Amino acid sequence: MFEQVKEALDWLYAQKKLKKREDLSRIKYCLELLNIQKSYKIIHIAGTNGKGSTACFLKNMLIKLGYKVGFFVSPYVLCFNERIQINHDFITDERILFYCNQLYKLATNYYTEYQDTIPFFELTYLMALLYFQEMQIDYAVIECGIGGRLDATNALDSDIAVITNIGYDHMAQLGNHLEEIALHKLGITRTNRPCFTAVDSSLKELFLQYAAKNSVDMHFIVDEVKNIEAKETLSFTFKKVQYETSMEAYYQAYNASLAIAVILYLFPNYPTNLLKDVVFTTSWPGRFEFVRENVILDGAHNIDGILALVKSIQLRFPFKKVKVVFTALHDKEIKTMLHTLDLIADRYCFTTIEDKRATEVSYFEQFTKKPYQLVSNYKDAINSSFKDLKDNEILLITGSLHFISLARVLFK
Repeated sequence: MFEQVKEALDWLYAQKKLKKREDLSRIKYCLELLNIQKSYKIIHIAGTNGKGSTACFLKNMLIKLGYKVGFFVSPYVLCFNERIQINHDFITDERILFYCNQLYKLATNYYTEYQDTIPFFELTYLMALLYFQEMQIDYAVIECGIGGRLDATNALDSDIAVITNIGYDHMAQLGNHLEEIALHKLGITRTNRPCFTAVDSSLKELFLQYAAKNSVDMHFIVDEVKNIEAKETLSFTFKKVQYETSMEAYYQAYNASLAIAVILYLFPNYPTNLLKDVVFTTSWPGRFEFVRENVILDGAHNIDGILALVKSIQLRFPFKKVKVVFTALHDKEIKTMLHTLDLIADRYCFTTIEDKRATEVSYFEQFTKKPYQLVSNYKDAINSSFKDLKDNEILLITGSLHFISLARVLFK
């Protein structure tokens, strides 16, 4: 039994997958053993990018109406507790310790019986569901881990599915073609229930065919998002109503619009002034986040994320020089990410972090012809880049959510 939350979390992080997940039988078996019952509505969010921001918009819109909302997201930027929330409050260390002791017994018995581990993500999801059940929530806003169809979060029936977008990431698990990746994400939908999506026109026909075959009530929102402008704030119109958000990346127009579409489906009379207020005040750490007036953190860690980041920089700072501090995990499309960043980067500082998937700092230099320096210690890389920043420059720190989490501590 654990007595300190650190030892409980150390155990939790150490739980690795022994077998490839072929179905959801393990997580469903655990739900049954723990007697987890769904007594609330679930909004389930999949997609390549934008899941966390969309989830946060939705959470805040529901809270504004007075509902008690469970919130499950991954990975975290601030601390582990961020993964599991009730309204605006992170789960406490005390409850983490309590649930880890409960889950330790479950995992030990499961291994004894099946010679298989319950991995970290599944245990964390089970912790969230135990907490939601204890707290008697009204709604759960749940973000997928990877994919959708075989993701542990798909073990409970959702009431509404949300698919933000489809891009290239986690191809080893999901496939090398957008259509394959899309079908994994579409696996979170349910018969005769709605799905809201911001996928572009290239996948619309696939989504329509899937919806017809599986009787899914499909809603597309992209064509109704218009007039996106990035200045001091981001403004856009959706369904002919103008909104502003303090999150300045252009892609937040689509994330916010997805959330608005879902909320108006649930609550057609949701007051417009309240929606505008929530959209403006919602924030999400590590996504085009200004930690200083001229320093931006962005957790873009795949091709689509980097493309969106580059477009946001071009819109917001067309006349600024951009210094980039970059690292990425070795299983990412680093060559394409850097070739895309070259469109805005004036110079680079490449670095690395302590992570089993980290990339050796010298690996990055082959993929750019822009000026660069190599600094192995990420703290030194950030501090020296910030110290040398000129008045006509902005500092962009990007490439990995884990890196952004570490970088944020230096500024916050």
